[in-house]
Amino acid sequence: MYLIATMQVFLFLAQEGADTKSSLSALILFPIMLVIMYFLVIQPQRKEEKNKKAMIAALVKGDSVITTSGIHGKVVEFKDNNESVVLNVAKDTNITFSANTILKKKP
Repeated sequence: MYLIATMQVFLFLAQEGADTKSSLSALILFPIMLVIMYFLVIQPQRKEEKNKKAMIAALVKGDSVITTSGIHGKVVEFKDNNESVVLNVAKDTNITFSANTILKKKP
């Protein structure tokens, strides 16, 4: 979305005037907008993803967790080389989830 808006601004500035001053300012503005977009959108998303992977890797049996669907449970076991997690959600009720669906660890 930001990229499309940035490109529209760039095209508008390029069409607005034929003089070299406006074209030069458009060429300078475009990379600056890309750098700003990187620091506001892409970098925080990567950091959040890295933190989530670290949290999932640190899970151990007995941890209380919440899934992305809102189900609360305790980790019973790991399957498929830690790709799946079995959660105990009620007495005698275990559900297998993909490890990626773990949203957060409850304190």
